[in-house]
Amino acid sequence: MGGTFVVQEELSRSSCCSAGGNAGGEILSEGQTCQFNAFFLAFLVKIFKKSSIPGVVVTQFVNDVPQGCSTPDFEKKPLTLTLQEGKNAIFRAVVKGVPTPEVKWSRTRKAMDDSAKYEMSFNSATNEFILQIRSVVVDDSDLYRCCAVNAYGEASCSAGLRIIQGRAGSSRGPELKKTLLDSKKLLRKRAAAPKPKPLDKEAVWQLLLHADKRDYEKICMKYGIVDFRGMLRKLQEMRKDTESEQDKLIHSLKNFEHIRVNKEGNATFSLEMELKNSNSNVYLLKDGERLRYGTGDEYRKHCLRRVGRRYYFTVNDVQPEDAGVYQVRVEDVPVFSTELDAQAIPVRFRQPLSDVRCAEAADARFQCVLCTPCHEPLWLHKSHPLQNSAKHQISVTPDGLSHELVVRNVGPSDSGLYTLDAGHGSSSAWLLVEGPFFFLLKLFSPHVHVHFQLQVSLCNTDLLLSLPSPCSVPRCYLNKQLATVRVLKGEPAELSCTVSKDNVTGTWFKDGLKLTSMDGVIFEKKGLVHKLIINKADDIHAGKYRFEGGDVKTEASIFVEDPPQVDKVLLKNLTSVPTVAKAGEAVKLRIPFKGRGPIRAAWLKDRMELGDDTRIRVDKTDTCTTLSISSCSRRDCGDYKVRLKNDSGTLEINLKLVVIDKPQAPAGPIKIVESSVNNITIQWKPPKDDGGKPVQRYLIERQQVGRNDWETLGETPRSCSTFTTSKVEEDVSYYFRVRAMNAEGVSDALESGEVKAAGKASPGAPDPPEIISASRDTITISWKAPCKTGTSQIMGYIVQKRKKGTVTWLPVTKVPVKDKKLKVTSLKKGVQYEFRVAAVNAAGTGQPSDPSEAASTQDPTKSPGQVQDLRVSSSDSTSVTLTWNKPEVQDGNDVKGYEVEMRPCNSSSWTKCFTLPAESTCCRLQGLQAGEKLLLRVTALGTSGHGEPLELEAHAGAAAPVVSPRFLIDDTVKSFLVIKAGNPIQVKIPFEGSPETVVTWLKDGLPLPSRAAVSTKDGSAQLLLRAAEISDSGTYSIELGDRFLGFCATVPYSCDIVPPLADVPQPPGAIQLEENVPNTVTVTWDPSASEQWEKNLYYTVLKRESQKGLWHVLGDLIYNNKFTFTRVVPGRDYYFRVVAKNDLGASDPSETVQPWRIWKKKAEFRVQAQKYRGVNQNQPPRFLVPLKCHVVVTGSECRMSCAVGGHPPPQIKWYKDSRDLSRDPNYFCTNDFGVCSLVVLGVTKQDEGEYMVEASNEMGRAFSKAFLAIKGNSALLLPCWISHCCPGPQTRSPNSSTC
Repeated sequence: MGGTFVVQEELSRSSCCSAGGNAGGEILSEGQTCQFNAFFLAFLVKIFKKSSIPGVVVTQFVNDVPQGCSTPDFEKKPLTLTLQEGKNAIFRAVVKGVPTPEVKWSRTRKAMDDSAKYEMSFNSATNEFILQIRSVVVDDSDLYRCCAVNAYGEASCSAGLRIIQGRAGSSRGPELKKTLLDSKKLLRKRAAAPKPKPLDKEAVWQLLLHADKRDYEKICMKYGIVDFRGMLRKLQEMRKDTESEQDKLIHSLKNFEHIRVNKEGNATFSLEMELKNSNSNVYLLKDGERLRYGTGDEYRKHCLRRVGRRYYFTVNDVQPEDAGVYQVRVEDVPVFSTELDAQAIPVRFRQPLSDVRCAEAADARFQCVLCTPCHEPLWLHKSHPLQNSAKHQISVTPDGLSHELVVRNVGPSDSGLYTLDAGHGSSSAWLLVEGPFFFLLKLFSPHVHVHFQLQVSLCNTDLLLSLPSPCSVPRCYLNKQLATVRVLKGEPAELSCTVSKDNVTGTWFKDGLKLTSMDGVIFEKKGLVHKLIINKADDIHAGKYRFEGGDVKTEASIFVEDPPQVDKVLLKNLTSVPTVAKAGEAVKLRIPFKGRGPIRAAWLKDRMELGDDTRIRVDKTDTCTTLSISSCSRRDCGDYKVRLKNDSGTLEINLKLVVIDKPQAPAGPIKIVESSVNNITIQWKPPKDDGGKPVQRYLIERQQVGRNDWETLGETPRSCSTFTTSKVEEDVSYYFRVRAMNAEGVSDALESGEVKAAGKASPGAPDPPEIISASRDTITISWKAPCKTGTSQIMGYIVQKRKKGTVTWLPVTKVPVKDKKLKVTSLKKGVQYEFRVAAVNAAGTGQPSDPSEAASTQDPTKSPGQVQDLRVSSSDSTSVTLTWNKPEVQDGNDVKGYEVEMRPCNSSSWTKCFTLPAESTCCRLQGLQAGEKLLLRVTALGTSGHGEPLELEAHAGAAAPVVSPRFLIDDTVKSFLVIKAGNPIQVKIPFEGSPETVVTWLKDGLPLPSRAAVSTKDGSAQLLLRAAEISDSGTYSIELGDRFLGFCATVPYSCDIVPPLADVPQPPGAIQLEENVPNTVTVTWDPSASEQWEKNLYYTVLKRESQKGLWHVLGDLIYNNKFTFTRVVPGRDYYFRVVAKNDLGASDPSETVQPWRIWKKKAEFRVQAQKYRGVNQNQPPRFLVPLKCHVVVTGSECRMSCAVGGHPPPQIKWYKDSRDLSRDPNYFCTNDFGVCSLVVLGVTKQDEGEYMVEASNEMGRAFSKAFLAIKGNSALLLPCWISHCCPGPQTRSPNSSTC
């Protein structure tokens, strides 16, 4: 390894780079000399190497560099800069080396110890080392050096900085410039707008989407977007998606105007848009937050004004906090975004500075008022900054709005232009110093005066004002200046000022011309006060007025305001009385006005400005405005507003337009209240719009089905919305229609459906009445309405009674009972009665119900007692016979029957053994299991209630005889089934056997899978699989056996599972995310159920970076259940989606619910001691990751990538079928730090073939091959292979295949 030993140059360079080095040729001390000698010997082993970047010096500290390590070198060196004074200088450098080198910055002339001046940083996103020099001055012109050092060497380079001074001729030079810059820097700190809220990434992309292409670079730098090419690709994708969403709501969208601030301090932006639905909501957002805006008829901070298809958005009285990104949305679809920059908001002065005339040795005072606070202003005198001192006193009110500068003891040198700089705006005024020299002019003759004026025109003003003043003359001063007046036209106006001397004769000037006499103007002097009075202001009186008297002069303006006006009588008539028109007629509303032009006239309805269309036309002349509607209708009714506006004010007139017309059709549908044999009753609702006139009556017509003519039935007043007609025939159908009538005419008809007049039908029979209670002479009964009510409503019920055992029914009441409950009185005591009920409607009385249970009229008695001597008289294996004795007899507690109940020992609920009560004192219970243990109880039932139950424990008899197990199979049981995958499998086999039979199911001689469910109940065995799979095909067998005899019966059962018919696949299963490799995410998912039978199934993986963002495809044609995403940006949230696809379509997606994020790790700063070890940096090319074969679909994108190592960095070339692709525009080649990619944007069949990438440097060359196949092509995939890296020509080896 060759090298050149250089001593003198290194020594000189090292001495310059050392902090606090011996500059200027100082003599070294004895200790420094020893250090110098050691340092000299260390440099004897340095080896200088050539860098790939011109101007970079690379020094190797050791003879041999270990494998895998390297000396530092520059990939991007800092550039020489030429800047104007006051700017910021930024040097950027990108270095490489293993281990990572440490970067240091230095300059030649002096050290960089001021941390506020010099800022050194590292940008991890771009791997750049940055040196920033703030507010450069001429002294910063120097040679700056960047040095990268690690354990094996050093790389260094230099860049120059040249500073351009301010304009020539400046007397103070750099000192004045530096003072100005420092003052403005303080001012910028003060005037800086409040920090905007951090914008959502989606809002930044929307801002880029609608921005001018010339502003892309500025927006990207502001919001930290470094991938400019990737930004353009994403904007193309977003533009397609946004246009598809906008097409659903918007017809056209064009002519965007970005936000601008006008002289009045209002910001405006606009766009031209036509909505498909006029009721769609239009929203205005600022930095993602929705704003409330007015529609122009009221003053609000944010306003929307619509003229035709043009939408104007206005932000009134713009303040620094109004800066941000404004966005217009229609529903949830973004339409337009624009940004109001804080730098574009000017500082506005409510009261600017005014010129000051001051006597010599007096104090001059400048005052102004701002609209926005400024706490640290900058005052300038002839471009020289002023500081707070005894000469200049600067004051600011606590709110930062009012500012004052007082110049003490002024002299001729203090005259000139004074300026208040408030950051983004300034105000200036002149100071005129009047010395005693001016009073001497009055003593001279006119000839001398003329000669003096000639001198003034030829000489310098400063020279003239600096003439000595031999004497002092008393002077006149202004105690009160003129004030600007605003007055309405025709109103009186007055200007007045006050001087310090009574003997001053004043002269008035208007617009520079002396006033001697003027119509309507009076000049008045009262003591020290001079007045100009205008009795009736007119346009000729507007202008700038000046008063001069003695040594004083003051100016002010009169503004004659002439806002729009309308005749008061006409205005009262228009606002108090609505304008009435008939539908179909033409309407013309004309409003004459007067006032100073130009006057803008606008017509509004429902807060929206009206524009010209096919029916409506708005005309305006200099004296009137007219609204014309060619054919008015009811939708034109409402409140109108006319807004007249000029520079003097605004006049708004509220009008009301009423359009009268015939009413709308009555509101439907027509409801059939009753339809019977004799009449039909219909009902409707009043019309929703009465046409502006009240409805007078309704007309009812009828048409018989099958006929063409309509018959008028009658009329009803407007308060009645029902009608009953008795002119109907049985079993005939009709149509009815109703019309509303007012003073303007008859409405359209509301028609009913077919209505049939039913035949005579009486109600059906109700259920038997129920006995509620009974006493000595009354019985209370209740009943329910019958299920069949007939053709009309039930009007009541006929209740009848009879004694038990008789056949004669007697009515209980003389008239039908409307309620469903009745208390029957006047009954005989001790007699049993039965009752029945019949319903009554318009057709007559219906069928009577069945008789109720017999009820006795007697006083309530006690319930029967407990039965006696309950026992089991006999039993067998399936039955038990019970007997008992009657309870003890008491007065009035005769027993009517017995209720027998049972329950198993392991249950707590009782069950009735018989539906009806037992009448005798014995019963037999059947259907019991052999040996079953039961609890039985018997309760006596009486007329007055139930007695107390008596319980008994009983056992069934011995077990049934043994029956060998056998199947009861007939023709209904199939031995072979064909089931579609995904459908359930259900098999039911009947059998018999006694005692207990053991049932066993097998599949292909093995136990059933865990998904299978088997059950045995009531002599049948059942097998159930809820969702059949292909793997469930096979032979199923069932075996019956006895506990003691063993298996005795077996039945095989075959089942074949077939795939379902062609359909889209089922969705994949749950998704799991893992970070197996740092800064990557591996997506795994459970396979789709369709994967078992679908051969052409594959998966597509998508991702998005926000909950409402767009989905982007990461991988397609994935035939396994795993995918790794490598381009993960730390700190971002990712959502993933997996979709299963086949030839028929895609399944429903499977998505992740929680976002995936890799947290950013803070860069660790470590300082490592240098270790001097030798390493050989040069290495021949080698492929760390070779090319792989690809199979893609026509029209898709194909990306072929590999990783290459070697030093020096190898040159990369791509070939297809031995053809160089370097200059082929159809292929896009990249090389990012050794990761080489070839992108084929739209794959066609011509792109199929063998691709090769070749890497070469001075140490050798290597290549890798792969084959690209198009899906559906019969060509076989050829194996791709990679050669071994070695110097000189390479030979292909089949053992190096990587496919």
